[in-house]
Amino acid sequence: MKKVIELTKIFLKNSFSSMELKMGLSNKSKSRFLIYVILFLYFAGLIIFLGYNLLNGLIAIHQETVFVGMILFMILGVALIQTIFSSINILYFTKDNEYLLPLPLKPYQIILARTNVMLIAEYAMIFLIGLIPLTMYGILTNAGFLYYITMIFSVILIPILPILLISMIVMIIMSFAKLTKNRNRFQLIASLIVLAIIVCISLSTSSMKSDISNEEMAQMIVQANGMVDLVKGYFPTLDFLIDALTTNSLFVAAIEILKTLLLTILGFIVYMLIAQKIYFKGLVGNLFGGGAKKSNKGIKQEEYKNSKLYKSYVGKEFKLLIRNPVFLMQCLLPSILIPIIMVVIIFSGMQSEGASLKDISTMLRQMEMNSFLIICIILGIIQFFTMFIYISITAISRDGENAVFIKYIPVPLYKQYIYKIMPNIIMNMVTILITLAMVQYLLHLPIITLIELFVVATIMGILQSILMLIVDLKRPKLNWDSEYAVAKQNLNLVFPVILSMIDIIIMIILVALLKDINVYVGLTILGVIFAIVTFIANRYLYNNQDKLAEKII
Repeated sequence: MKKVIELTKIFLKNSFSSMELKMGLSNKSKSRFLIYVILFLYFAGLIIFLGYNLLNGLIAIHQETVFVGMILFMILGVALIQTIFSSINILYFTKDNEYLLPLPLKPYQIILARTNVMLIAEYAMIFLIGLIPLTMYGILTNAGFLYYITMIFSVILIPILPILLISMIVMIIMSFAKLTKNRNRFQLIASLIVLAIIVCISLSTSSMKSDISNEEMAQMIVQANGMVDLVKGYFPTLDFLIDALTTNSLFVAAIEILKTLLLTILGFIVYMLIAQKIYFKGLVGNLFGGGAKKSNKGIKQEEYKNSKLYKSYVGKEFKLLIRNPVFLMQCLLPSILIPIIMVVIIFSGMQSEGASLKDISTMLRQMEMNSFLIICIILGIIQFFTMFIYISITAISRDGENAVFIKYIPVPLYKQYIYKIMPNIIMNMVTILITLAMVQYLLHLPIITLIELFVVATIMGILQSILMLIVDLKRPKLNWDSEYAVAKQNLNLVFPVILSMIDIIIMIILVALLKDINVYVGLTILGVIFAIVTFIANRYLYNNQDKLAEKII
């Protein structure tokens, strides 16, 4: 166990020290602590604001305990999504794996240390989105000491099983790595298979509760706190912990926590038994399996002589993203996968509650959907999805030490900057189209509203792309030892989140100031505001194109 603890410390130290050095923060730097405090206070304040308003609304209709189910369900979802996008990289694609294999370490020691790193990384986010709102729930509902003890156990236990499940699926898939002749392609296929399996599991789990009738659902909703039963059943531990947190009985709470603990221990035992057998097989296969497939295709001059500069440059950026599995999974695919995953989760939730997507759509159409408030909510959802697109924020950093060549090729820097953000703008538009397609299916908004929504959301996407490129130019991460460090272990990735939250706050303020404004007038005002800011950001990029490149050396 001592070796496991030491390995965990080394893996964590490598991750955080590497990230801090690239930020220019030393261990004795006061700025490091200040940055972490500011970020924590910002996100904590936002969570408290949103959670307080939601909880007060639920208390008013005597459905306050559904808040507990929603928070636990959100923790579970965050754990699943984060693990899907990080487990395969942490377990197999880190550079230090080559140095670990010759050491006198047993498979379970490396597996435990890697799993610990995933858990700690998850807890950093889960404690923020879990403990704060659940503590607020306890304060507003005058919960007793039992609730707070149960809350701590719940937040600690709930992400463990999802992490073990997804890691086990990854290990099973990666155990076939040695059979492939093209490792990069296999890594991509493995990542997509993991996503497909998780979606299938989600759909099959939701179908278990689809036999509840609409009448039964209506009876549950009108009961005090009856809605909490509608969010249970997705995951065994979710069901147990909701019961533990919503009971006033010490005995019931203890039994539910014990059931969760026993199930988690059982899952851990199964995970370790399987991992012991197959982890090294996949690790060795990934490191020393077949090499990249050689291409015998010759270069044809006619394919290039008439090629436009912008097509070649933008095509080069897309090829870099597509051919590298880490960049593909962390930067490009989230624009497509996250909206789809959210749609699947929502659809699964509706199925488990006995309501079809068509039923929900019919109910929503009876309400006034073509309003400025609803439109801002849709834009807020789009902003939430697009903040996970890390193309612009890593546009310079992805080139690593080769980034310096942008200073020497005979193309103006401003043009190169625009070409580099084009993939981010395009993938933003893909996310917008997916979201609007789902919105149109549910709400049947007028075509003119959809067009104006698309235009405003695209302007916001262009603004995000320009600002994130400026951030990457000012804080480039060029000396990295693995692609994963650029795409995940990079504090710059908080800037898309901060910008999206600022955009959402601006929309909240406008909704509060312009309550009864016509939807088209409101959208026009929003579009003009963001267009002006986008113009200013673009002029700044153009006027300072040379100065912004000073840190690329």
